[in-house]
Amino acid sequence: MSLLAWLAQHQTLAPIRAIAELPSNLADQIAAGEVVERPVSVVKELLENALDSGADQIEVILQEGGNHSIEVIDNGRGIAKDELLLAVSRHATSKVYSMQELVAVQSLGFRGEALASISSVSDFTLRSRTVHDKSAWQVSAQGDGKWHGPEPAAGANGTSVKVNNLFFNTPARKKFLRAPRTEFMQIEQLVKRIILSHPQVGFKLVHNGKTVRNLPACTDEKSLQQRLKMLLGQEFVDHSLQIEFEAQDWHLSGWVGLPTFNRAQTDMQYLFVNGRVVKDRNLSFALKQAYADVLYHGRHAAYVLFLQVPPEQLDVNVHPAKHEVRFSRNREVFDFIRRSVRDTVGKPLAATDSVQPGSGKALESLLGQVPEPEAKPMAFNFNAQPTQGELAASMAFQAPMGEHSRSQQAKDLQQLVQARRYGDDAVASVVPQINDATHNLYGSDFSVEQDSQIPPLGFAKAQLHGVFVLAENQHGLVLVDMHAAHERVVYERFKKQWQQLRLVSQPLLVPIVMSLEASQIYMWEGFKQTFEDLGFEIEPMGPEQLKVSAVPALLLKADVVSLFKDMLSEFAEFAEEEVAKDESHAVNEKIDSILSTMACHGSVRANRQLTVPEMNELLRQMEQTDKIDQCNHGRPTWIQLSMEQLDKLFMRGQ
Repeated sequence: MSLLAWLAQHQTLAPIRAIAELPSNLADQIAAGEVVERPVSVVKELLENALDSGADQIEVILQEGGNHSIEVIDNGRGIAKDELLLAVSRHATSKVYSMQELVAVQSLGFRGEALASISSVSDFTLRSRTVHDKSAWQVSAQGDGKWHGPEPAAGANGTSVKVNNLFFNTPARKKFLRAPRTEFMQIEQLVKRIILSHPQVGFKLVHNGKTVRNLPACTDEKSLQQRLKMLLGQEFVDHSLQIEFEAQDWHLSGWVGLPTFNRAQTDMQYLFVNGRVVKDRNLSFALKQAYADVLYHGRHAAYVLFLQVPPEQLDVNVHPAKHEVRFSRNREVFDFIRRSVRDTVGKPLAATDSVQPGSGKALESLLGQVPEPEAKPMAFNFNAQPTQGELAASMAFQAPMGEHSRSQQAKDLQQLVQARRYGDDAVASVVPQINDATHNLYGSDFSVEQDSQIPPLGFAKAQLHGVFVLAENQHGLVLVDMHAAHERVVYERFKKQWQQLRLVSQPLLVPIVMSLEASQIYMWEGFKQTFEDLGFEIEPMGPEQLKVSAVPALLLKADVVSLFKDMLSEFAEFAEEEVAKDESHAVNEKIDSILSTMACHGSVRANRQLTVPEMNELLRQMEQTDKIDQCNHGRPTWIQLSMEQLDKLFMRGQ
């Protein structure tokens, strides 16, 4: 049978009928499809109404995951007796009176058909009482559009909405409901988000007669921390930073998890805009960018953030369920969120009040969930040729390993400078600056016992297998992965120089001639200006040869050929992506990846033996570097083992 014959035999067309107005009850049931998808949709609408009523105590009571019954009770302003029937009619609301209010919505919900739609597919009862009423009043319907009441009922001030037998009169919808456990998990997650978004409100959640959550309203910082602990766990509280930023009319506050406290899923990402629970792709991308190059690939950040913007700058009508929002100044808000979170999680150690020693649990979690990193070549020495000013600033934190005198400080500095091939003039000019800085910071009789004066990462004690630096600070033992740490230091220096439009270049005494394939020469020609901006001076020497006359100063001892080929590969990948997208993007979108590659090549290699002054200089540079807790690939650069943890390992005091 041919396809056309099969279609003619089996395909049926709707009969042609005259146009007629839908019965009101059927129209309500159709509208319910936009508002009520499943029990969690009902709970969301009722909770938003309760919050808009000014309630500070809300109770949600469920039976069979909401499939059997849903009841939401609040102590808000209530609904007057003569407004009850109006409240359950279509297109009636107290939240929007004009177009001006519609474009600057200040409430959580305003859909006039919400209660009408819910009542059309359930056995519905609405009971309410205002402060002026002597008793509560209620109206009810059984899904047929016929309302009973208002009639007097017992009840406290506020509103109670009870929804029984959801979709009892629409079997086609009811058969798509999930198991009670599944529906309850959806509701529990929604309630959790709303509890987080409104700390000033007390919540109680009861399922099948069992109290699942019972949280009082938060009245101070301590109770707020307790609510955060109950909802997200002690580990989030211990490994998150409070954030608060203001710019123009915007305000961002909340908590952002440290990059080391990361997740396999996005299950601990909560973002609220003007108190509204949203899942917005643009805002999520801004936060993803804020954690760029500090999270290990495949991992996700954790955060609880509250964004306040003027209502007239916010459009909440993008999505029927109002999950997504749109900003009139979208790009500026995007940059504000990205910059605020990035500056918080990437703050240098020297700018913080103190170092937070990692807990044993955090250490075990970290070691357990981070996969083995890919092997990467480490081809360059530690020497970065800093300026005299940089060297002085770096050594300003340099304290003696014991009770060294000023002369010993100068001796250590001279040893370091000689190791870095500085001339006598440089030593003579820098030593007085170091001595003055050391005297001003520590005093003439400095002792390592002065814990309050010890820098966050302390002072180097030893190097382990040419890979790890062991240091002592006021909390205990600091372990540093010297390659990962130096990689971040170099990377951040590159980024700062790039922001100043050009990386500092250093001419080579002997130019390097590279033999390349024709395709690689072609790729270099396409990005020639970018290579110049990155600090390279390259010119053609022949059909398949290039001559490198200068390289970025931080990569003076680089394996230039290997680095150059890796960079060409990065640019080739970028070019392929642009062709595939058929769009024109700035090369800057790939620059961070290029700089990361350069930093990885330019950082201190494993098995390089460092002197104690070099190790201390690395620690001081780390304290001044943004995002130093992770390398460019998201791996940790250092961990803290407190004295309590060390005592526990050796069973001391037991």
